[in-house]
Amino acid sequence: MRTKLKEVVGLDWMDGAVMNCTWRGPRLRDILIKAGVKGCNNYNDDHETNAMASGAVNGTSNGHTAAGEKGPQMHVAFTCDQLRCQDDSNYGVSIELWRAMAVDREVILALEMNNKPLQPAYGYPVRVVVPGVAGARWVKWLDTISVVPHESPNFYQQHDYKILPPEALTWEIAEEYWPKVPAMQCMPVNSVVAVPNDDSTVSLPLSGELEIKGFAVPFGADGPVTRVEVSVDGGKTWVDTELDYGPHDSNKSKNKWAWVLWRAAVKVEKGRNKTIYSRATDAGGNTQQEMSPWNLRGVGYNGYGASWNVSVV
Repeated sequence: MRTKLKEVVGLDWMDGAVMNCTWRGPRLRDILIKAGVKGCNNYNDDHETNAMASGAVNGTSNGHTAAGEKGPQMHVAFTCDQLRCQDDSNYGVSIELWRAMAVDREVILALEMNNKPLQPAYGYPVRVVVPGVAGARWVKWLDTISVVPHESPNFYQQHDYKILPPEALTWEIAEEYWPKVPAMQCMPVNSVVAVPNDDSTVSLPLSGELEIKGFAVPFGADGPVTRVEVSVDGGKTWVDTELDYGPHDSNKSKNKWAWVLWRAAVKVEKGRNKTIYSRATDAGGNTQQEMSPWNLRGVGYNGYGASWNVSVV
């Protein structure tokens, strides 16, 4: 959708840069406490909302007074030195100390994935898992953990995965905004129409109902997703879908960080060049809007999920 609004600078992930699995490992907070780190109270209820605001420029980055905080914010920094990086000597990022220490945020150092030892492709021997937060903070092949009085100065924290304001139209203009805009932490509520896909042709059953399927994810810690609707008439009318939470269907705490699969059978007329929309809402009341503002890197977009140019025959 980003490129449908205006071209962006970055990789086109389409709908594929998401996964859902079971992670197992020690809590990061337990390790930090064992190392002598004390509790952290430097948090306000508006922090996550502010940090996700599109193009927010309200304070300095680099860990100091970012996104509405009243004072210096402690961070936990992670580095991976295993691979050569294009823009820095290693891969380094950080998350807020309060997030690492909060029991309900469940930040862990993963040793297992889906009840099996972590494999090299997924970060063996240990990777950071920060539920609800952008995967860029989930450092694989973890080498160091540091508690610091500022955000990571690494290129990948300071010049990547930030929602730049719409006026940052070019890479040159963006240079002015990188130090002013907070690094992305939480991901927004979102949904994807997986079936039928873009440019597909589907046969309409005798029932006149088209089966539509997809998945949805909540905003940050506001899961689980509680409702997904679909529209086959450009958003004029919406139909509720059936939600499938998997083996933990009745346990909201187990589903807090997970995606939900959804499906619906919707009456539709035959025709070409149809657009199918999806719209998700989570337990925190966050709902997708038709579009979200364009930004140069194309990150954090959470307009309606959509399948374009679908032919129903």
